[in-house]
Amino acid sequence: MKYLNLLSAALLISAVACTEEELADNLSNNSGEMREISIEASTMDLETGNEISGVETRTMMREGGEVYWNANDVLGVFTSKGELKDFKTDNGGKVTRFTGLNDVEDEFYLFYPYNEKATVDENGIISTFLSATQYPEPGSFYNGGSLSVSKNKEGQTAVFHQVCSYFRMSISEDYAGEITGLIFEGNDGESLAGKVTINMESEEYKAVIDESEPVSNRLVMTTEDHLYQGKYYYFVLPAQTFVNGFTLTFVNKDGLTWKRVYDKSITFTVNTPISMSNVIPGTFEYGEDFVEDNCYYVHTLDGLYDWAERVNGGEYTLNCQLMASFDFDKDSKNRKWTPVGTKEHPYEGQFNGNGRELRHLRVDGDYECAGFFGALGPVQGREEVEVKVSNVKIINPSIRSSHVGDENNPDDDGYVGVIAGMMNYEFGDNHSGAVIDKCDVTEAMVSGGENVGGILGRSYGGADVISRCNFQGEVRGAMFLGGIVGNVEGDVVDCHSHNATIKQNDKRYEVRSGGIVGTNNGDILVSSANDVDVSTDGRYAGGIAGANNGIIVGCVAYGKATATFSGGIAGESFGAIKASYANCEAEAGVVYRIKTDILDDFKACFTTVKGLNPVVSPEAHYNLWYAPYIQLKKDELNEVLQQTEFHTHYIPGSFNGAHWEFQQSIDEYAEYLPIRPVKITKDEN
Repeated sequence: MKYLNLLSAALLISAVACTEEELADNLSNNSGEMREISIEASTMDLETGNEISGVETRTMMREGGEVYWNANDVLGVFTSKGELKDFKTDNGGKVTRFTGLNDVEDEFYLFYPYNEKATVDENGIISTFLSATQYPEPGSFYNGGSLSVSKNKEGQTAVFHQVCSYFRMSISEDYAGEITGLIFEGNDGESLAGKVTINMESEEYKAVIDESEPVSNRLVMTTEDHLYQGKYYYFVLPAQTFVNGFTLTFVNKDGLTWKRVYDKSITFTVNTPISMSNVIPGTFEYGEDFVEDNCYYVHTLDGLYDWAERVNGGEYTLNCQLMASFDFDKDSKNRKWTPVGTKEHPYEGQFNGNGRELRHLRVDGDYECAGFFGALGPVQGREEVEVKVSNVKIINPSIRSSHVGDENNPDDDGYVGVIAGMMNYEFGDNHSGAVIDKCDVTEAMVSGGENVGGILGRSYGGADVISRCNFQGEVRGAMFLGGIVGNVEGDVVDCHSHNATIKQNDKRYEVRSGGIVGTNNGDILVSSANDVDVSTDGRYAGGIAGANNGIIVGCVAYGKATATFSGGIAGESFGAIKASYANCEAEAGVVYRIKTDILDDFKACFTTVKGLNPVVSPEAHYNLWYAPYIQLKKDELNEVLQQTEFHTHYIPGSFNGAHWEFQQSIDEYAEYLPIRPVKITKDEN
């Protein structure tokens, strides 16, 4: 990916374009054989631009604008038949070498960044894409955002020409607030992103919006952190004239907005930035809701309810970007939240919370599927649809459903979770998947029937992923109960429950309860349950899982598990448990009942509670033992650790304040463990 480095000014001279006759002659001499070739590539620097003050414009002193390649960048290169090939580089720098396959012996076209859907026609017009969503990179345009092209021959340095213009903005160092987003739009609704074309035989390389395809009238930058004062941030946009000017909207950490309107005619030219420097935003207010490219940008609580009603009314794929935080208790209209999506008509879009907060969400009724979402996932036959809920914080929710399924009907269950009741329901085998990622729930009360979890009630999809989620609160239910998921077929990765209570509220059923999941039929990787109380009058309870029918790797539990068959990690296990340990009050230190004869299914698993048997039934310990100190050996690590990066989360009171430290030097894969090898002092046992 290319990035912009504000260093000394430099300007490369572009190569002279071939005539159409020369190009036709060159193409006629191609061998037609694919072979590996290398290309040296350099880039044009940014030209001097204009600075916008409050009213007038002026020529600014140039700070420099050299454009550099990044290691692992990828170019698109067209063959003589117009087929697209990718050329890659292992190095970065002003000039670097790209390697790939091509059959053209003479002149050929190149473009950046690589886009597998890009095309070229017989007239030398390249079609590619300019994104409306542009990540805010301090001091640069976003990685891969600088559209550029080149015509080249083997053995020559390919000079890439920028084909877009730029608008750059900086926030004054005197401003004390936090800005998390920017929106750029023309005052006449000009087209700013979408499919673009570049005429490679023109005297000027220039990206032009294809108005026959869907376009975007807004460019959006958002970050989970904040924009840094005194740094320039660059929008990449097609060169054009804004007759009535443009508007730049600032979004603060609460999702409120302030607009800077420039109402004079201004022309943006190729490869030349227009600057607005040292802005000090004014008073922030709620923004305006809008829908664009099948995405509802929610700035108000009214907009959130409207999006939900539209989805439940039949627009099942309508995406949502949550642009502000809301408190449902402050809704002057006293509306009740209806879960989004049902088992028959699940939500099939993408919901991005952008790190915003939803407070005091209340769901209460006889819902089969209850939560912010009732049901997620594509219906049968539409498994290609990408369904995802991400990056939202829900604080002090109360999710309750009185629905309990008919005991004589196996397809009639209750599903309750704060984020969603259910994912990917289908009859028979289901290998489709949806994603819940980076969702945090605190101070929660979750109550329901058969499948109840702090994040999700039930996952049916073998390809489902629940990742980087946290839960703190109380879960109550009748059958499958978990701090993260009640019952899971997919993967739970880097998820954590803390200060959580998981309890049975209906004694008619054989309950399976766990600090992470009630029953695991998939994979639980690098997750932890901290200061959890898992208790049931039923059969199985575990610090991580009540029942494990899948794989548990790299997990840690601290707290209490109370049941007839309870274990620090799991109550029972048909599947593998590796590189995991527990400091739990339970009937067994690691797992109460093992239901497999495969000894290798259990490696590097420990209890740190002195005097507590790691496993009760059968009596053979299957590589599980008590350890006053834990030393994970290299051969064990290399066999059991999954290459899943662990993301540290601050969880108060975790592991009862124990100090964890290295006991021996181990290899680099130790970084994938959730907790380092530990030393437990006597008074902690």
